[in-house]
Amino acid sequence: MNSQSGDSGNSINEGNDFASVEKVAEKARELEAIYDVVQDPLVLIDSDFNIQRANLATILFAKNNKYDELLDRKCYEVLYQRTDICPYCPKINVKSKEKNQTYSTPITREIFFRSEDKKQTLLLEFYPYPKQEDLFWMVEKISDVTKQREKEEESFRMRNLASLGILISGIAHELNNPLTGISLTLQNLKANWQNQPPEQIEKRLDMIKNDISRAAIIVSDIISFAKTDKVKVTLGDIVETINRAKDTVIRLYPHLSKNIVWRIACDHDYQFPFHPGKMERLFMNLFRNSLQAFDYRPGEISIELRKTKNWLHIIVEDNAGGIPDAIIQKIFDPFFTSNKSGTGTGLGLSICHSIVKEHDGNISVKSSEQKTRFTISFPLTNDITEQNP
Repeated sequence: MNSQSGDSGNSINEGNDFASVEKVAEKARELEAIYDVVQDPLVLIDSDFNIQRANLATILFAKNNKYDELLDRKCYEVLYQRTDICPYCPKINVKSKEKNQTYSTPITREIFFRSEDKKQTLLLEFYPYPKQEDLFWMVEKISDVTKQREKEEESFRMRNLASLGILISGIAHELNNPLTGISLTLQNLKANWQNQPPEQIEKRLDMIKNDISRAAIIVSDIISFAKTDKVKVTLGDIVETINRAKDTVIRLYPHLSKNIVWRIACDHDYQFPFHPGKMERLFMNLFRNSLQAFDYRPGEISIELRKTKNWLHIIVEDNAGGIPDAIIQKIFDPFFTSNKSGTGTGLGLSICHSIVKEHDGNISVKSSEQKTRFTISFPLTNDITEQNP
């Protein structure tokens, strides 16, 4: 009886073990099916760069017909036809990491890959897998993003063409205004110069002169905006440049500046390398923009300088009424202007943006509570290459 009971117990245990193995095998088949449904290659790579598992898409990508031909072979040989470790492989960095460090975010690389004379752009995603306490394997996912990048480049080219069309249209519009004024004034002079008193003729000649000057300014602004070369910089005092720009704007626009209070807050002189002429023009454009926004009304323009460890921040703020949310994202665009009177070229703030970028800086704008604040930041530690302007 005891013998029979023992045999019966062993049979039951063997049956349970067999059922457990079947369940595990079924789960493995389910996971493998899910694994193979993924359209992008998925590869499990051990610490010695050998492939341990791969899905069906990997076999197609590697041009291999048999799954067994992938296993235990170097990943860089099978996937990328290389004889040594890929220079963009993050496993080298993983090995050098400190122990017990977690890797919760994937590491991504975008590479250019040629296969059978076909150029591809591949997005590689690496997911470190902690095999043991101090040993990491890697799951690599390979996505072909060639068509996506081509669509992005095409969209970028279309946006550039659209911007170019707007730029050309703006140039034509801006130049048309002074040229029309010159044409009408000349027609009037031609028809009436014999009957006009000298002061009227002189007045119309001054009108022609002003229109020519305006056209010259437009052309100068376009050239300045289009110029992308590095500027020649010299060590200078930015506070002196700001004051010079303020004095120049007050001299050029005495009526607009009449009721404006200027406040410049700085605790000491700030010196760093910059192009004096371009930097003065930067602040002249900002100040002129503020004056035009006040439209002869009283107000305040404040300039504050702040220095952090590696940056100099210059804040220009006015209380002229603020900038509507609908247009604040467009104010640095070429030929964009909110002046209803038609004054200005619409290039002032885009030139400011260009000058700041020439000096490796940043410019941003915020508007709230009837105030507009421009923040300009220049690096104090980065070297700016000296070249001829």
